Order: sequence, then structure tokens, then C-alpha cells
Amino acid sequence: MTPLESTESYEKSKPSPPQGRRSRLGMLLIDEGFITPYQLQEVLRIQRESSKQPNDYKYLGQLLVEKKYIDADQLQYIMKKHDKQTRLGDILLRSGAITEQKLEFALLEQQKSGLRLGEVLLKSSILSDEILRQALCTQLNIPYLDLNRLNIDRNLTKIINRDYALRHNIIPVSMTSNSITLAMDDPTDTEVVAELEMFTRLKINIVTSSQAAIQSAFRKLYKDDIKSSPTTANTSRYDQNQIEIILDMESANTLESRKPSYVEAQESKRADVLVQRIISWAIQHKASDIHLETLDQHMVVRFRIDGLLQEFNLGPLQDDIDNFHREIISRIKILGKLDIAEKRLAQDGSFRSHIVSDGEKVNIDFRISVIPSYYGENVVIRILDSRSTPADIEHLGFSPIMTKKLTALFKMNTGIILVTGPTGSGKSTTLQSGLLCAYRPGLKVLTAEDPIEYVHDKFMQCEVNEKIGLTFASYIRVFLRHDPEIIMVGEIRDDETAEMAIRAAQTGHLVLSTLHTNDSLGAISRLTGLGIDPNMVTSSLIGVISQRLARKICPHCKGPYTPSDDVLQEFFQHPPTDIKWVKGHGCQQCNYTGFKGRLALAELWQPNPRDILLINKKAPLEELAASAKTSTIPIIGEAMLKIRNGETTLDELIRVLPFSAITAYRESQQP
Repeated sequence: MTPLESTESYEKSKPSPPQGRRSRLGMLLIDEGFITPYQLQEVLRIQRESSKQPNDYKYLGQLLVEKKYIDADQLQYIMKKHDKQTRLGDILLRSGAITEQKLEFALLEQQKSGLRLGEVLLKSSILSDEILRQALCTQLNIPYLDLNRLNIDRNLTKIINRDYALRHNIIPVSMTSNSITLAMDDPTDTEVVAELEMFTRLKINIVTSSQAAIQSAFRKLYKDDIKSSPTTANTSRYDQNQIEIILDMESANTLESRKPSYVEAQESKRADVLVQRIISWAIQHKASDIHLETLDQHMVVRFRIDGLLQEFNLGPLQDDIDNFHREIISRIKILGKLDIAEKRLAQDGSFRSHIVSDGEKVNIDFRISVIPSYYGENVVIRILDSRSTPADIEHLGFSPIMTKKLTALFKMNTGIILVTGPTGSGKSTTLQSGLLCAYRPGLKVLTAEDPIEYVHDKFMQCEVNEKIGLTFASYIRVFLRHDPEIIMVGEIRDDETAEMAIRAAQTGHLVLSTLHTNDSLGAISRLTGLGIDPNMVTSSLIGVISQRLARKICPHCKGPYTPSDDVLQEFFQHPPTDIKWVKGHGCQQCNYTGFKGRLALAELWQPNPRDILLINKKAPLEELAASAKTSTIPIIGEAMLKIRNGETTLDELIRVLPFSAITAYRESQQP
């Protein structure tokens, strides 16, 4: 919009004649049944008297709220429904706080900068912060308070903690049994209001004050909060860096139809807090799963970090978990929309939420599995963090040779590529990275996943639901009618899925999928075991990736060491002298494990003509393995590169690699 158009737009939007505007809003309120004609006449009389002095002029809605004929929420509802929101510029003109020339200048600057009108007025020193906020209060029909004159109860810090108040520039002012009044630096931030209403289950009343007054009130209210706040006092180190988490409360009303007692309500609130603490702890420590295991009179909480379950010293939080472990399980069931009364059968559910970390909102999905055990119910929560969305192949940490080979493989036009390995070996991450590598503008990518772990705008993703017949095989059958170039199938589990995937590859599509096998050659045994003809396999199979995830040495406590003779003999006939052995000696950063993070180790087999001939002849696996040595980048070779680079340890390789790979490497060395 040009400056001239901006000025013309403002001329058209100047305040309408007072009587016409009053009549329209007043009649709408009467029509909606909020006020009576008598009440309208009363406030119109008051408004006429106030209009004699420009500085004393009050708007109709403002007067109706002051007379308590309607409340602020009802007025906001009508204003939004009928687009009757008074413009900030109109209010400033009416009050005499600004001239038309200055407003036109501010509107022109607003068009250039993209800032809000109020920000332009402050930046240009046309208005003071206090006058602008008073006008904003008139526009939004909220009170303006001078916080410097108030003595705020410090117990309100128990409702809104210091970090949240600082991040969003809000101050709790007062509280009743069912509502809390907040002074907000930005009273238009409806998302914060919605979050707090969901989190506190209280009605939020908004007021505002000058920015200086809000900052001063914050310093007074939270000056000793780090030492005395119940969210940080007598808890573990984690709570001082707490990630605020906003859980989905949609299903809270399905718990019971009757009104809970006071004791039950307090226990429910306590369980809410404990569930959030547990999940927050897991997210901060980058756990992939939370295991809640019920034992006699207490509960063990373990977190799967870097592939292994770890226990932490939770301090006083553990005492609360032990005391409220039944309530915690019930709360998790409610979040997952499960039957809280059913304690004899296994149940699966999910819920979606977001966390606020460092002022940034991050979407998180949670998958819940509940199973009964001897002492009670056990729960596993899988955490799907959108921040860990897979990157492309080049950022997965493979060796340069492996990265080059995989990139070329995923850029092929037709055929089937399989990623194999046990559960938790990173197959899905490699598959998603392969999709990103294969994708090019103009291609259509369809995926069938169970569940959808990472959402990509470039792909059309579908979730398997076997209860209603949406299986992997049925999706492939439908996908072929949608004219895709690339199809990704989360897992080949049965003969129908295997046959449909191979037929899709034979008809000119690039198909990506996973199998649970011990190594790359195991894919042949698995497919033929599902009844697939070897000739069908060899006509479409272009590559098999077998991988594992090994833990990385913690960089904070990394140091030299000498492996034991027993470990060296597992890998070498004669220990090498050109390797500088290192390991993590344990520190607070890695929970004294010596490892932090994981790296991928992969094997790539691309069948050559001789391999294909042996498969078609149904040759013994030993003969195929001997032939495949020339067409395979072995996983042990990749692993030893990581050892030489000081990224992992021999003990870790013994834990994750197939024993046959280690044995073959030792026997292949020259004496």
C-alpha cells in the first residue's frame, strides 16, 4: 500500500458520527438480549454528558461495563461477532491524546515498518507508554491499574512461577476461588491467557499497567523466588531449569460425572503437577521413553536415554511419586483417553501437547502403553519430539564413503530399498532421511506409517489403523491409484505387505521400507520366509541397509584409557599400536555413564549380478555371504572408523554389533 492509499484508507475509517455508532452497538446488545432499552437510554444519557468534555468522553461499551449491565467478556463477544471493535486511533483522537496529522504520520510509518500502531507511536515518541496503555484499556474494555500503589500477596507466586511470569511479562495481582487477575504487558496475547486458563483451571481476568510499573512489581513479587518458591525449593537440580509443559486437558471432564470432593480435587491437581514434572525431566534429558513401574508401595521411574534405561536421583520428587503413584497412572490414562476403571487389560493411547522451552513453543506427541502387572499397572510413554525431526543423509554422521553411496542409492528412480535392524536401531530416522534425499520438486511422495512420528510438509503421510482396515498393504494398493513416484511403507510385517511393496517397485516406483533382521543378507531369508518368490525379490531389490546405534563418548569427561586384554582379543589377533584409546570417565553431564548422544553404524549391501544369480538359485546363505563381500560395505568397517576417531568404545561395539560381524573381523586379520 502506498502512503497516499494509507492516508485515504484512514480517512474512510475515521470515527462515524457518535449517535449512529452508539445506536448500532446498543441495538445489537438489545437484540442479543444482553441489555434492556431502559439500560441503553441510561448509558446514552451519561455518555452525552461526558462528551461535553473531550478528555472525559467514555465509549458506550465502557459505560455498560462500569454500570455492570454487562461484563467485559460479553462485550468482547459482541464486538468481535459484529466487527465493532473501536480502533485505537479513534480512541486516541477522541481523547485528544493525538492529532490527526500525527496519527496519519504513524499510519504511514506502520505501513513501512510492519509494526503495530502502538509500537510506532512509542518508537516515534508521539505518546508516552502510560497514555497509550490507557487508550488500549479503553479499546479492549479492561481496567488500567497503577501497580505501584498495590501490595500484591506473594503467595500468588505459587500459582504462576517466576520463569513463566518473566518470559511472558505478566504479574498475578489477585485471586478468588475461581478466578485470577493478571497484569499483562501485552493484554492482546490471547494464547498466554488460554494456556493459563487450561493450566490453572481458573478464569483469567486481564488488567494492564505501564511497562515500568509491571517490571517494578515483578522485582518486588519474585525477588526471593529462586530461594523460596515451592517449584524450586527442596527439589533436585532439574527444577531450577524447569521446562514448562502445557498438557492437553480435553479429556479431563471424562473422568467422572460426579463432582469430586475437596481431597480428591487436591490429589488430582497434585497428580497433574507430578506428571508434568516427570515428562519435563524426560524432555530436558532427551529421553525417548519414560517407564513407570509399579512395585510394592512405590513406583520406579526410569528414562530411556541413548538407548539404555537410566535411573536418576529425583530427590523429594520421588517421595511424591511413591505417595501418588495410583493418581499419576489415572492422570496419564485420562490424558491418553483411556478407561481409568479398566485395570485388568492392556491399553494403548496417545495425546498431543506442547512445551515452552526458552520462550519457544515446541509440539510434542506422546504414545502411551499401559499393562497390568503383579503389584499394579506399568506405563510406558514414548516421546516424539518435533525438534528431533530427521535431517538429510549428510547429517546422520555416516562415513564419507557410506554417505556418498546412500545418497546415490536414494536418488534412484525405481526399485525397493530396505532398512533392517532390531527395534531401536534408528531405522525410521534413516528412512525419513532417505525420503528427504530422494525428494525433488515435481515428485509425489506417499507414506504409510504406524504411527506418524515426524510430520513433513513435502510428503502426504497416512497413519495405519488396523481396527478399521487401514493396513500397510491396503494403503499400498490405494497409493498406486494416486500416481506417486515414491512410496514409503513403515514396516513389512506380513506376506501381503511384502508382495504389494515388491509389485509397486516392479511397476516403476521407488519403494522404501524396513524389516526386522539381524543383518543385510537376512532380508532375503525374511522375504522368502514370507512366501515371496526369489525372482520377484531380485527383480526389484536395489539395496539393503543394516544399522545399529552406538553411544557416543561424552565430550565433557572424555579421556585416555587402555582397554582390557579380554576386550582387545574380541576384535584383534594382535592389538594395534596406532589407535589412541579414549572413553568417558563419567560426569554429571552424562549421569556418570561416560556416554552422551548416539551415532549410527551402517552396513550397505547392493546386490551384484552374481548375488542375484545365487538368490535365484536358492543357494545356501554361506555361499551368498561369500559372494556379497565384494558388494557390501561391512558394518564393522564403519565401526572401526568411529573407534579410530575416538567417538565410541570397543565395549559399546560389543554391546550393539552382531557377534558374527565381530568374529568375522577378527578372523579376517592377517597373523
